[in-house]
Amino acid sequence: MTNGHQVRLVPVTRSLLGCTAAGAIFVTLLLVERLGMIAALPAYLYFVIVGALLAMIDAATGKLPDRLTLPSYPVMVILLGVAEAASPNQGSTARAAVAAILLVAVFFSSALLRGVGLGDVKLAGLFGLVLGFRSWTTVYAGLLVAFILAAIFVVVSGVRRRDCARIPLGPFLVAGAIVAILL
Repeated sequence: MTNGHQVRLVPVTRSLLGCTAAGAIFVTLLLVERLGMIAALPAYLYFVIVGALLAMIDAATGKLPDRLTLPSYPVMVILLGVAEAASPNQGSTARAAVAAILLVAVFFSSALLRGVGLGDVKLAGLFGLVLGFRSWTTVYAGLLVAFILAAIFVVVSGVRRRDCARIPLGPFLVAGAIVAILL
């Protein structure tokens, strides 16, 4: 199986890059179709694009690079702040901040127990921002979908129990967030 190494979902290829770009475009079109031209749409589109890149990188390398996750925090805060100012009844930046802090705390606790990596902790904060802006139900739905997808991967791929902590969680978090936004 893994012999102590990170579980890789896929190798990086030109096909993967093309599929990631096509997938991001498809999800972008779905968001526009499903949500319409709402004030938070730029934040969701930004998350889809950065999330697709992060998911691809994590699936291929088992890493979530700080150069993508960390700059995304101020970008998301600005985009969500503008969305709330433009349409106060669409979402809450306060709830988004609380969701991000809670998820970072929970994922950091898991990282201390070697359950997830620090990249997953940072991605969990972005996940909390983007989903927390909509509602607590959206946060719960995103987490549920993400962990169900990860569990399905574990069962289908035959990953041994002791290797479960080495599975890249980023692709599943991004997929869970996108599904929750579209619900």
